[in-house]
Amino acid sequence: GPYMVSADDLHADGVAHVQYYDGRVEIIQNDSRLRADHIKVIHSSTMAGGGEGWGDILTIEATGNVYYVTPNEKMKGDSAVYTKAADTMVITGNVALQQGLNIMTGDRLTTTVSTGTSTFDSPQTGRVHGVFDPDQKSADAAAIKPAGHEQYAGRRTYAAHQAASGRRNPRYARYRADVQETAG
Repeated sequence: GPYMVSADDLHADGVAHVQYYDGRVEIIQNDSRLRADHIKVIHSSTMAGGGEGWGDILTIEATGNVYYVTPNEKMKGDSAVYTKAADTMVITGNVALQQGLNIMTGDRLTTTVSTGTSTFDSPQTGRVHGVFDPDQKSADAAAIKPAGHEQYAGRRTYAAHQAASGRRNPRYARYRADVQETAG
């Protein structure tokens, strides 16, 4: 469907069917938003009706301060590639994913755009990390809670425990601040 783009600069190559956007680039389609320093959009050379021109988007490549926001998630990383044929958004490099109050970090996040399912891995560091708040109250959070979360009833949340003990997990605070400040 249609999408809106804003950027400081645009260079279009009509022969290769490629658009290069630079400087505070933002692409909005439906209820999803992609922001980055640089975005390259590659189109097919045939239009939906069969004529020559700027056809459907094949891939979108984003680099530098990448943020991808959907109604249920906020994601950030160093670079991202959306591939229409695979229906995937792959975000790499210092990746953080926020779902409600839950935060996950790693090296690579692969999201199937139409279903919202994600796979997180960390081939460089070998580990993914997460901080989860099973007691969050938002409606979106209730939809992603696994069955059996009732076992946490009456227990303090991680944040409440940290506040009561006077200790804070700096990793949790840093990732929450990064994702909320820049993807909001």
